[in-house]
Amino acid sequence: MVACTDVGMTRQNNEDAVGIHPQSVPWPLAVLADGMGGYNAGEVASAMAVDLITAAVRNDAWASSSPKVAQFELIDAMNMANQAIFAAARSTAECSGMGTTVVAALVLDEDVLIAHLGDSRAYAWRAGQLLRLTRDHSLVQHELDAGLITPEEALNSRYGHLVTRALGVTNQVEPELTYWPLEHGDRIMLCSDGLTDMLPDACLQSLFEENQPLPQLLQSLIAAANAAGGKDNIGVVLMEEEA
Repeated sequence: MVACTDVGMTRQNNEDAVGIHPQSVPWPLAVLADGMGGYNAGEVASAMAVDLITAAVRNDAWASSSPKVAQFELIDAMNMANQAIFAAARSTAECSGMGTTVVAALVLDEDVLIAHLGDSRAYAWRAGQLLRLTRDHSLVQHELDAGLITPEEALNSRYGHLVTRALGVTNQVEPELTYWPLEHGDRIMLCSDGLTDMLPDACLQSLFEENQPLPQLLQSLIAAANAAGGKDNIGVVLMEEEA
């Protein structure tokens, strides 16, 4: 696993946060969060999400968990993080209104379990194809699904960053879960919208096609997003199922 965040070309602060734990027992874990809120509150929310979910998942009690139990434990970890962020937003004036998207990947025995809220995404690279594993929880995605706008209109929508699910905004959350059956050679990417707003899936596909080692691919993705304008913070996590 490799991970990095970058402030981008226009922002002054970095509200993206990542955490990777490839040696976690029993399940390797990666978490990425993209914060939102005034002042530095977005940074606070994303850091809390990564730290709290990581701490819960790496708790010693998980050592005896089965893959089936892991699903419920991951949901509980996200709900615990949500409650903490929601409470902080209500009790601290500087953090009022803060929240964060989140996407987490838990590597089980035969699958990777993806849990997400918001518009940070997960992708899988397999046999020369880049496949999107998550669906954005956003107003634009809702309008797309309902046939109210076209994909071209979605790209230019002024509501592009209005998410419909996030950590810390309400007192209850419902993460969306996705299982991806792992095969040798699979690559998994978690990323914030600072990457996907700058680079369409076809561009991401072309970068994966270069078959670079993960550290070089990570830097190539961030550099390409910045070259395209870097209008937001960029967060990326990459992992690979060894052959």
